[in-house]
Amino acid sequence: METSSKSYVDVTNTAKGKLAKLFKCTETFVYMALTYRKNSDMAKKIRYVAVRDFQGKPMRHCPECETMYVTVDGQRRVMVQNFDNGVRLVADLDDGSVTVYNRKGENIGLWSDVKLSKLSEIQIYAEAL
Repeated sequence: METSSKSYVDVTNTAKGKLAKLFKCTETFVYMALTYRKNSDMAKKIRYVAVRDFQGKPMRHCPECETMYVTVDGQRRVMVQNFDNGVRLVADLDDGSVTVYNRKGENIGLWSDVKLSKLSEIQIYAEAL
């Protein structure tokens, strides 16, 4: 599914048609519900049924960027991501901290003990700067 939403539920076109018939709405409304552009009770039900009955997969967009796994100073293991906007994200693989630097090299964000699920949110933040 092509969408600019950060989160969406991915289902087949056939499933979208069946969801529209099941909920007596348009396929456009189903699309809006699946891409979280609508968040009404019916939209929430559509997403739930899409996952439960139509093998829908909750998805989340992550930004594309150059990623390098390197060792700094022979001891500290880090992952470095360079975004097109000049922002650099440095994740310490040993202690779980993540630091974001703007294009001038200034520290603009620091997170401690970052879990993988939170890393995606930080990447989207860095790409949006």
